[in-house]
Amino acid sequence: MKTKRVLAVHDLCSFGRCSLTAAIPVISAMGMQVCPLPTAFFSNNLTYGEFTFHDFTDKMTGFMDRWEKLGFRYDAVYSGFLASVEQIEVVRDAARRFASREESLVVVDPAMGDDGKLYPVFGPEYVEAMRTLVKEATLITPNFTEACFLLGEPCGTEVPSSEALRAMTEKLAALGAKQVVITSVPAGENEIKVVSFDSVTGEYAERTTPRIPFTTCGTGDLFTSVVTGSLLRGETLAAASALAMRFVSRVMEFTLASGSDPREGVIVEPCLKELLQ
Repeated sequence: MKTKRVLAVHDLCSFGRCSLTAAIPVISAMGMQVCPLPTAFFSNNLTYGEFTFHDFTDKMTGFMDRWEKLGFRYDAVYSGFLASVEQIEVVRDAARRFASREESLVVVDPAMGDDGKLYPVFGPEYVEAMRTLVKEATLITPNFTEACFLLGEPCGTEVPSSEALRAMTEKLAALGAKQVVITSVPAGENEIKVVSFDSVTGEYAERTTPRIPFTTCGTGDLFTSVVTGSLLRGETLAAASALAMRFVSRVMEFTLASGSDPREGVIVEPCLKELLQ
């Protein structure tokens, strides 16, 4: 059986698990080959407050030119945090070059904000550019804040109804993506919700999980990586989202219990066996 191949377009932090160092072990454990296309190289993740980095934007197209010449193809193109509008355009180019087959996945995690606000490095022009990338995606996995910005809607603090959430997923799908998952949706006290919608099958699902009182980096990368691997295994979007929610909760519980510095990111390695088929 052919091993499926994922082109993962993320930054690479040498220390502190997030982005590529979260995506690679997860998707590999699920039985797929991960081919990284770094957007930037960091000495450590940004939670430490100081870092050294090298922007790789001007090299990315050259890599793709060589791959295209060599005839490389991928079963999925998967992007995470992108630092600029220029990098968004590179991912759009990668999707056109390497994910043009009917069965190919284009997975976009539009990482650009949280807690009702955009990250300080982004402005309205970035949101508009992200909408153009979403248009070409098979699957998008925004958190609740990012979903609101993509739709141009206010991020309220009240708990949204199931009817409102379904309408939100349908409107996001209307932007172009066939499948939508919204994470970190406000739910009851000490709870959060994950909702998913597949516009092809019409299947809508929502699940609630306890809010773990712990913050660390890389959880979103883990979630989307599990969903990507699950879809490549042939599972439904609802099943993939459920597995991702359980796995992220498990890893966060393990990381919290370990007593490690939360800046080091999610301690994923001891939990990877739970993703094996």
